[in-house]
Amino acid sequence: MNSLDSRTLRTGDCFGQKFPVPGEVRYFVSSGSELLPAVQRSDDGYRITVKPVDYASQSQQHNVLITRKGNTLDASPAKLEIYAGDGVLWYTTDPTVLGFHVAGGGDDFRFSSACMEKHAMYTHAFGTPGKYEWRDPHGSGIHGSVEVESVNPYSKEERSEWYEKLRKPATFEIKDGRSFPESVKIVLGQTVFWSIEESRGIAITDQRLLPAQRK
Repeated sequence: MNSLDSRTLRTGDCFGQKFPVPGEVRYFVSSGSELLPAVQRSDDGYRITVKPVDYASQSQQHNVLITRKGNTLDASPAKLEIYAGDGVLWYTTDPTVLGFHVAGGGDDFRFSSACMEKHAMYTHAFGTPGKYEWRDPHGSGIHGSVEVESVNPYSKEERSEWYEKLRKPATFEIKDGRSFPESVKIVLGQTVFWSIEESRGIAITDQRLLPAQRK
């Protein structure tokens, strides 16, 4: 299973962003190590048209699949029409995608999977048992931990109990410069959600991936 790092998304990771206001949004998909802002990109990117809120319907989630085509990354669908308040979720099932980053914006609105600010979400499925200390590599001081317990279900009842736990993700909520809670305990294969209510720009990174001076 891939490492815990929202700055470069792989299989087992998802990045979600809610779009609260109408307008045209342009975004770009880059390899995990290429964090160029939209204004520095020469290609046209992808577009999301956010229409005024439809009070007759509930907010919806729209999924975008990232795959590799030759030497480039491709987002499908390439164009979206959504309503204000809807969310978009980016993910990959392609093992040849060794990391990707989503960034873009519109009038008075910007977003980035590597620097999440508001109404964003990051998820990670844990495939290796152990304790994971995570923190924001951008220096906010926000941190927490995930303890992943090994599972050895021998009976039908134990397997059913494990499957039931897999259906219920654990959640961190990021607000007021803190993580609520600061620690969660899950079982092998379970997913953890980080819900960013408001931040000046945060990433979720395994502390072991950071330089020693930033721990």
